[in-house]
Amino acid sequence: MDELTFQPVLGPIVLSIVFAAALLMLWIGPSFSKITNSRRITLSLIRLGVIGLAFLAMLRPGCVQKIEKSQSAVLLFLIDASRSMELPHIADDSTRWGTVMEMVNANQSRLKQLAENKIDVRFFTFDNQNQPVEVEDGVVNLPDNPEGSETDIGTAIYETSMDVRDQRLLGVFVATDCVQNVLDPEVELSQAAEALADMEVPLIGVQLGSASDSGQLADISITNFAEQQVVNKKNDLITRVTVVSRGFPNQDITLQLLVSDSAGNESVVANQIYRPSSSYEEANVELKYRPTEPGEFRIKVRALPMPGERALRNNELDGFLTVRDKGMRVLFLNGSVGNEQRFLRDSLSVIDFIEMDFQPIYTFKNARDQDWPIKRFEEDFIDPKKYDVFILCNVDSRALYDASHTTSLQALADAVAAGKGLLMLGGPHSFGAGLYQETPLKGILPIEMKPTERQEYDQDVRKDLHINTPFKVTPTMDHFLTRISGSGNNKQAWEKLPPLVGANRIKVKDTATVYLQSDDNVKRPILASSTINGRVLVFAGDSSWRWKRYRFASEYDQFWRQVILWLAGWDNKNDESVSIELPKRRFSPKALVNFDVSVNTIAGAAVDGVNFESVLIKPDGQSDVITINQVGEKYQSELDPESLAEPGLYKIQVAASRDGASIGNSEREFVVMDRDKEKSNPMANPEQLKKLTSQTSKFGGKTIGPEQVSEILDVYINDPPMTKIEVPLKWRLGESFPSAALFLGAFVALLGTEWLLRKKWGLV
Repeated sequence: MDELTFQPVLGPIVLSIVFAAALLMLWIGPSFSKITNSRRITLSLIRLGVIGLAFLAMLRPGCVQKIEKSQSAVLLFLIDASRSMELPHIADDSTRWGTVMEMVNANQSRLKQLAENKIDVRFFTFDNQNQPVEVEDGVVNLPDNPEGSETDIGTAIYETSMDVRDQRLLGVFVATDCVQNVLDPEVELSQAAEALADMEVPLIGVQLGSASDSGQLADISITNFAEQQVVNKKNDLITRVTVVSRGFPNQDITLQLLVSDSAGNESVVANQIYRPSSSYEEANVELKYRPTEPGEFRIKVRALPMPGERALRNNELDGFLTVRDKGMRVLFLNGSVGNEQRFLRDSLSVIDFIEMDFQPIYTFKNARDQDWPIKRFEEDFIDPKKYDVFILCNVDSRALYDASHTTSLQALADAVAAGKGLLMLGGPHSFGAGLYQETPLKGILPIEMKPTERQEYDQDVRKDLHINTPFKVTPTMDHFLTRISGSGNNKQAWEKLPPLVGANRIKVKDTATVYLQSDDNVKRPILASSTINGRVLVFAGDSSWRWKRYRFASEYDQFWRQVILWLAGWDNKNDESVSIELPKRRFSPKALVNFDVSVNTIAGAAVDGVNFESVLIKPDGQSDVITINQVGEKYQSELDPESLAEPGLYKIQVAASRDGASIGNSEREFVVMDRDKEKSNPMANPEQLKKLTSQTSKFGGKTIGPEQVSEILDVYINDPPMTKIEVPLKWRLGESFPSAALFLGAFVALLGTEWLLRKKWGLV
C-alpha cells in the first residue's frame, strides 16, 4: 500500500460533531444497573464497534498502489493502394507505387531494429477500405499492384489509429498523393487529423506524385459534355465541351466529335482546334454538326493525345444524340401578363418534339406609341419552314397590323391558307375587341365581329364583350379535341372541371364548328374552328389554367396538347408510342440503374393494360431478361448492378403489347464508363497533405518525401521511447462487492450480537 486516501461523505467539522454526538449518547446511554460491570462493558464495546464502523463508512477509506507495467509502442504506416498509385511520381518514369516499394525495401533493416526495441510497426494499405499487411522479419508483404477504385484517406487514418488508442501510439505515417475522391467518406480528412491531435500523436505525410503547377506533368481532360442531346434532322447541333489543359501553353489541341452508326463504326463529324494561352486553363469549346438521318446515335468528344501525356482515360467522354425526323415549332405571341399564357407554356414545353418561341408584346403606352405596329414577325409568318402553329394570346391587332405600314397579318393569313395552324385565345384585346374585324384575319377566323367591338387601352374592360359570371364548359361532340379522359367517360370528366371565371362573347359563323360551349341554357360557344387549308381555332376563355391549379392537371395538359397537335394536323399521327425514360446515360461499373417505361398517345395520355417483353443487351452480345413492374401509374424497372460490371455500350430493348396486339417497340442505349477516376487526374495534392499534417505539427506532424522516412525511423531507433509506465491500482471501501458485503456483514453481526445479549440478560 503506497498511499492511504479518504473520501468522506461529510465535511470534517460536521463529521466530528456527528462522531462526538454518537460517543456522548454512548456515555449517557440507558442504565445498566441491573447487570454486572463485565456485561455492561461488553455491551458498550459492541456499541462502540457499531459507531466505529459507521464512522468508517462515512470516511470511505481507500488505498492507491502503483506498479510498473510494460507498455507496447505502436507505429502505423498507411499506404495508399488505389490505382492512382500507378501514375507518375515525378518527372522521370517512376510510378508512385514503385516509389513506395523502394521506400519500404530501403528500410527493412530499420523495421527489424524497431521490432527489437519493442516498437510494433504495423502496415496497412487503403483505398476505400483498410487492409492489414503482414510484416515478417522486416519484410513488408505489399501487393504487387495497387487496385483500389477510390481513395478515402480520412477514414483510413481514423479507424487504424482508434484501434490502438489503448496502446502507446508513437506516430502515423501516411504515404499518398492525397487526392481523396470517395463520394461520401465516413470520416472527413480534418476530423481524422483532429483525432490524432487530441491523442497528441504526430501525422507524418509522405508525399507521392507532383502537383499540377509543378510543370512536371501534362494533361488534357474533357470534364463536361452533355449526356443526352436532341436535334431535328438537317438542323445544326452545337455542342459545348469543357476542356482542362495542363502543361500545353500556346500549343494546338485538336478536339473531335465522333458519331457511331448502328454497327458501332465511328466517324469524325467535326474538328475544332483549341489553343490554351497559359500552362493551366479551363475553357468551353463549341463543336458544330448537322445530322442528315434520324435515329438514336452514340456520340463522343475526344481530345487527341498530346506529347508527354500520361493519363489518357480522361481525354474523351461519351454521350447520346437523338435526331428527330420532324419536330413541331410554335410561335407564341402574348399581349399581357397572366396565368393563362404561363400555364399553357408550361404544359406544352414538356412535349419533347415541340419547340416553342415565346414572344411577349409590351402594351404600355410608350411601347404602343413608338414600336407599334411591330414588323419583325412578318418574316416569321412568311417563312414556310420556320413555324407550324401560331398562337395569339390577348394580342391587340394594332400591335401587328396597320394597313398603311405593315402587312404582317396578311402574311399570317397567307400562312394559314398554305396549311399552318392558328390559335387565338380569349382576352380583353382578342377577337373584335382587338379590332381583328379590320384585318386580313377577319376572313379566316370562325367568328363574326362587328365594327363597334373595340376595347381601348387604359379604359375599363367592356362588360358587353365578355361573360362575367363563372360557368362550366361541355363538349358538343366526341372529337379528338374534346377527349380528356382515358377511362372513356368523357362527359363526366368535363363535368368535374372547375368553372371558367370569364370569357369573350363570340358569335360563330355558320360555317364554323363548335366543340365546346357553356353548360347553361344559353349554350355560348367557347371553342370553335374553321378550316381554310390550314386549321384555325378560337378559345373564348381566359381562365382554363384553373383546371390545372385545382387538381385536374392531366385533363388540362391533354386538352391543350391535343389542341396544338390538331392545329398542326398531327391528330392522326402516331396514335400510341413506347418510350424508355433513362435520366442518365453514363454510369460507373456496377451502378444502380433505374428506368421508367411509358406508353402514351401522341397527346401525352397514358395507355393502361400494357404487357412488356424487355431485355438488356450487354457489350459482349449476351442478354438478360428485364422485369418491368407497374408502380402506381408508371412502369418501372431496376437493373441488376452485377450485370453492369463490364465497361462498354449497353442497350435496353422493350416491346409493348395490349390484349395480344403489338403497340410498339423502343430501345435506349447507355454507357458504363471505362473511365477510372483514380487515373483520370494525374495531379497530386501536396497542399492538402500539408494542411492535414499541420494539424498535428505541435506534436511533430509534418510532410516529407519518401527518402526522408529513414531519418525519422533512425530517431526512434537511436532514442527509443520509454516502454515502462506506472499503473495505479485503486481500492476503496464499498466500491467493490466483496468489501461492501464484508462491511455490511460486520455491521449486522455487531448489531445482532448486541440485541441477543440484551435479550439473554433480560434487558429487552
